[in-house]
Amino acid sequence: MRKYLLASLGLVCLAGANPVQAALSFRVYDDNSLVGGLSTSTVTGNLAASGSTAHFTLSANAFGTPIVESPSLLAQTTTISAGTGFYGTHAIRVEFTQTDLSSASAGGLLALLASTFTTNFLVNGENVDSVTLTNYVDNNNGAFVRATQIATETYTDGPTNASPAIYANVALSNALFSETVVISATFTDKSAGLQTSSQIVRVPEPASLALLGSGLLGLGFVRRLRRKS
Repeated sequence: MRKYLLASLGLVCLAGANPVQAALSFRVYDDNSLVGGLSTSTVTGNLAASGSTAHFTLSANAFGTPIVESPSLLAQTTTISAGTGFYGTHAIRVEFTQTDLSSASAGGLLALLASTFTTNFLVNGENVDSVTLTNYVDNNNGAFVRATQIATETYTDGPTNASPAIYANVALSNALFSETVVISATFTDKSAGLQTSSQIVRVPEPASLALLGSGLLGLGFVRRLRRKS
C-alpha cells in the first residue's frame, strides 16, 4: 500500500517536470519585412527587447518556462509607437514563440488552454487603425509556426480593451510542442502609441486535479502510518 502511494506522489512530480530547456524567441516585421537587428532568443524564460524599425519604436517583455509553469507564455507590456517621421499607413507585426514546451496532457490527450488579451491606446488612438492579437500552438514544436490558432481578438478603438479568458481544447499528441503569440497593428499617422499584452496558460484538468488530490491524500496516509509505527 505504501509503495502504491509513493508511486502516486512520483507521478505528480513527473507531471510538473520540464527537463528540456525551452527557447523563448522574439522577432519584428515592419510592413512585412523582417527587422533582423531586433530578433533575440533566450532559454532563461525572461526576454526583454527594445529598438526601432523604419517606422516604429518598441519595447517588449515576455515570460515563459522556467519563469512560469509550462506551457504558459506571457507576452506583456509590449509598447509600440509611430516615429515622428511617420507618414502614410504602415503595419508592424511582433511575434513571440517558445519551443520545447511540455505538458502533463501531452502524449495523446487534450490540453485546455486559456488566452487573454488587452490593448491600451495610449496616444492618439484615432491614428491606430486596428490591433490584432492571436495565439497559436504547434504540435510539431516549430519556432514561430502558426499551425493551430487557439484564440484571437481585434480592437479598433480604446482607450482600454480587455478580453475575458478564451478557452480552447488542443490535441497535443507529441511530448513537446511550441506556442506563438502574434501582435499586429496598423498605424495611419504619426505620434500614436499603444500597449498590449497577451498570455497563454494551461487550465488544470479534472484528471490532473484528481491525481494531485490522490497524491496529497497518500502523503497523509504515509504520515499516519509513520506515527503509528
